[in-house]
Formats: sequence, C-alpha cells, structure tokens
Amino acid sequence: MKTFKEFFTEQKEKYVILLPGGYKPPTKGHLHMIKSYNDNPLVAKVIVLIGPKEREGVTREHSMQIFNLYGVSSLQKVSIEPTKFDNPMVAGFDFVEKDPRAEDYKGLIFGFGASNKGDDAARAERLVDYFTKNPDRLRPGLQVGVPPIVDALESDGTAVSATDLRKAIRENDSVTVQQLIPDGVNAKDFLAIFHK
Repeated sequence: MKTFKEFFTEQKEKYVILLPGGYKPPTKGHLHMIKSYNDNPLVAKVIVLIGPKEREGVTREHSMQIFNLYGVSSLQKVSIEPTKFDNPMVAGFDFVEKDPRAEDYKGLIFGFGASNKGDDAARAERLVDYFTKNPDRLRPGLQVGVPPIVDALESDGTAVSATDLRKAIRENDSVTVQQLIPDGVNAKDFLAIFHK
C-alpha cells in the first residue's frame, strides 16, 4: 500500500475536501459523499471534521464507531478528525485559517465538499468568498477553491436524514435504520453501538 506522500506526489490535481459536520449519526448519504470524493481522481485528501455536540444521545464517539462499522478506515484518502466547533462552517473556516493540521497540505486547494442537492454547493463558494475578501487570513502556501460537486444520493425519493436515524435509534427500529444506513451494513450491528 502506498504512503500518503507517495500517493500525494502522483496527484495531478490538488484538492483537499473538507467535510465538517455533526454526523450524529452518519447516514448512507454521508458515506456516499465521503466515498465519492475518495474515489475522485481530482481529490488528494478528504478530511471529515466531526463536531463535539451530542445530539439526542448520539455522541462523537458513537459517530466514530459508526464510521468504523461503515469501513471508512479502509478508504485511502479519508481521515476522520475531531473539531472543537459545533458549527460546521466555523469548523471548516478555522481548519484552513488556524488549525496546524492544515499545514500538512500546503500546495493543495482546500474546498468544502458539497452535493448538487438544493443549495448545498453554495457552501463551497462561501469558503472561497471569505478568503477572497480576507486574503491576509489565508496562510502562505494554502489555497481555496470550489472542488468537484458530488451527485446527491438518490434513495427512492426519500430524504436520508440523521434526524430520522436518531429517531429510529431511540425506537430500536431496525427496519428504518436499515433504510438509512449503507447497503451491506447490518442494522443490528449498528443498533448495538447504542444499545449495549
């Protein structure tokens, strides 16, 4: 298996995709977005930033366990990172502006990951607008841009919602859980993370 540095040097394009959010809990829609960027040859790195705020009993630790259940650790370009910010936009802006971890990706173009659903892609433009208006806040060697936009996950016309998934967890509703988590992941294994 190639190291990140070996993989990085082979990249012709230079995107680092930031995916800040609560992920309380991660759904199949979240995994679709992460895998789409992981599999995109224009992307060198995908950084999922998980906020600390508990939501209806779902913690960041639960989210980390679920990402492991989904097999995210096997995705070569993806890292799951904690952030101290509850607000995803603040977490993403802070990562580029102040977080020392961003220094590892000098020469790459940072962008907020987004899908073509609704006004989701506008988030990606906000990062560029902010640093265009405040160029002194962009550290030397770092760049921002609008990355490729992912096609939204189609799920039989039903929205894939973390809110609905939290409700299904509370109700121990394995049928609904199975509809909202990735194919190939067992609802019982998912629910066991919460009902120990």
